[in-house]
Formats: sequence, C-alpha cells, structure tokens
Amino acid sequence: MSKRGNNIYHRADGRWEGRYYAKGSKKYKSVYGKSYTETKEKLDKLRSEVLVPSVRCLLLVVDILKMWLEARRPSIKESSYAGYRHKLEKQLIPYFGDMKYCKLDLIQINKFISDKFSEGLSPKYIADMVIMMKSAAKWAEINHNYANLIRNAELPKKKSRETVIFTPAEQKQLLSTINNEHTNTGCGVMLTMYTGMRIGEVCALKWADIDFDLKVLHITKTVQRIPIYGQESKTAVKVTTPKSDTSVRDIPLPDFIINMLNEYRGNDSEYILSGTEKFVEPRTLENRYKALLKKANVPSLKYHAIRHTFATVALQQNFDVKTLSEILGHSNPNITMAVYVHSSMERKSACMNRLQALV
Repeated sequence: MSKRGNNIYHRADGRWEGRYYAKGSKKYKSVYGKSYTETKEKLDKLRSEVLVPSVRCLLLVVDILKMWLEARRPSIKESSYAGYRHKLEKQLIPYFGDMKYCKLDLIQINKFISDKFSEGLSPKYIADMVIMMKSAAKWAEINHNYANLIRNAELPKKKSRETVIFTPAEQKQLLSTINNEHTNTGCGVMLTMYTGMRIGEVCALKWADIDFDLKVLHITKTVQRIPIYGQESKTAVKVTTPKSDTSVRDIPLPDFIINMLNEYRGNDSEYILSGTEKFVEPRTLENRYKALLKKANVPSLKYHAIRHTFATVALQQNFDVKTLSEILGHSNPNITMAVYVHSSMERKSACMNRLQALV
C-alpha cells in the first residue's frame, strides 16, 4: 500500500519498498526497510544526494534566508514582509546562527521543529517558519544551483481547535445592547455580525464604500499595524489592500441592513467607526468591542468570533458553501468549511434525530 506522494509501498514479503528516480541513469531505483519510517528516511537521504545540484554553498543558513527575503520583497505585501522578517530576526537567526547552509538537512529541520515545540510555539507558527526555509532553499536551488537538502521536509501537524462562537441568546443580547447604545462602534459590530467582515476591513470602511441605491457593500481596504524597520517608530498603522485578491469583494445587503445603516449614516468621506475622516485602528476597536460585550453581559470573545458566528449562522440558514466563501473573501471553499463553519450541539442533535425516520 502506497502513502500518497511518497512512492513507498508495503510489499507482500513484509518489507517496505521506496522508489526514487536516479537522474543520471534515467531509471527508477529502490530502497528497502523493515518499516515505513525506516524506508522513508533512507529515501529522503538518497533523494537529497541524487536529485540535487552538485554546487556546494559556503554561505550560512541565515545568509540564504536574508537573500531570499530581499528577493521576494518587491512582490509581496508590506505586512507579509514584516511577518517574515519578524520570524527571521526573532527565531531563525538566533537558532541557526553560524550554521553553514550546506549542513541544513532533514535532520536539522526536524530538530528545529522539535526544539520549537519544546519552547511552546504553536504548530502553525512553526509550520510557517519551515515553509519559509523550504521556500528559501528552493530559491537558492533555482537561482544559484545550491544543493537543496530540505526539499522533502514535512510540516508539523496543526492541532485543530473548535472555535467558540456566540449562542443565539448571546447574539440577541448583544444586538439589543447595540441598539440601545446607538454608537458608531455598535454600528460597525452589527455590520460585521451580518457580513462576516474581518476587523481590519470594518476599520477601513467608509460610508462611500456602501452603495445605498444598489444595496452593495464594497470591501477594498483594510487597516493593519505593521512593523517598520530602520525607523524610530517600531510599528505604524496603515490602510492597505486586503489580505488577498479574493478579499476584495462586493457583498449584497438585504433591506433590513440598509435600513439599519441609514440610522447611522454619515458623510461619504467619513469612516463608519469614527464618524470622522480619521480611521479607528483594530486595537482600539477590539477594546471598545470588549467594553460593549461587558455591557451586554455576554462572554468576552475575540472580535474574530463574530466572523465565525456569521459563517455558522449562514450555513444554518442554508447558504451554499461557494456563496458563503465568496462573501467571507476566501480563495477556496474548503477553507470556509474547515476553519469558519462550526456545528452547534443543537444542530448535531437535530441531525442525529433525523435517523428516527429510518427506524
């Protein structure tokens, strides 16, 4: 039986066989082991030795990472560059230090993963750094013909966590408090509850972004706090393009939302959250939102929980996943299903009770 993508099979004689393409001979060759793990280790070693270029790199690991990041800088968003650089300076440079790039192999990558787990870093954060190193190694291989010994490095498995969302009673309580308070913050929170916008997107929203005639909300910007390097200020809050191309989107608004927005409506040049021509940054909105939750006497969940709640409610209202994915600004409907859609115990019970019809 083969494990997908590894070309490793369990033979009838009980051994495991791994096949690899020997570039020089243009033929497939095999290695054998008593277990899948043993065979994979042998296969990874041979692949690293046989399939990579022969040019030996005398630079350090951190040199390659720095070169790769600067090469990528013109083609990525400023926030992405800041995120990469933060991981590079805080984690990768201190860890790899004076290690020669030619010594960076699967053993070193696996040790790095293990050490970072022991430091308490999350699987996602560690995986992001491994992806950086694999990308840098591929860049060095393509652009400088350096040996890529970590091509087959595997990412740490991410632990799935069920995100807490607001219950129907809590949603009702929060909406009631918003209506009683009647503030710009409340308007923004309520709009997020019915559209699933990200916190940065609602911070960047102006009244001009809502077409009241066509009843459409245009999302074209987001507000982010971005690390700034080489300046006195460590961070700066900026209005930028959204997270991805699919995050630039139009959301049709039903009449009840249009009627609600008309009660708060200001001038086109004003930001919805501030009622002025100056935006409210996400950190400030998060604080005001927490104060609103306290007044409503509902659990203090992160602002992103509103987005999760919207997605779950939308699915319960029979939104098809493709439509919901586009409203949320996802590039793939699978992301919507895997990350943002949560089934409540009530819904699980209702689904299980349908089995009664079979009895």
